[in-house]
Amino acid sequence: MQTCMKEYGMTVHQAYEKLGDLIDEAWMDIVQGCLDQAYPMEHLEKVVNIARGMDHMYKRDDAYTHPYSLKDTITSMYVNSV
Repeated sequence: MQTCMKEYGMTVHQAYEKLGDLIDEAWMDIVQGCLDQAYPMEHLEKVVNIARGMDHMYKRDDAYTHPYSLKDTITSMYVNSV
């Protein structure tokens, strides 16, 4: 967010919208790649799973910088799994 603001001289709100648009475009590219099936589905599934993981990490807050927000998610997935 801060890099986008500094690089393009944007406000926080403008940078948030710009990054949201970039994320939407990236998802459209991923979906189009899956529909075209130009690559084996095993490879495409890996790309989709990485994108889903990043989407989860950054949807609400910056879980990379503040990983404590992921603790409950990881605990529920691997420690307390059903």
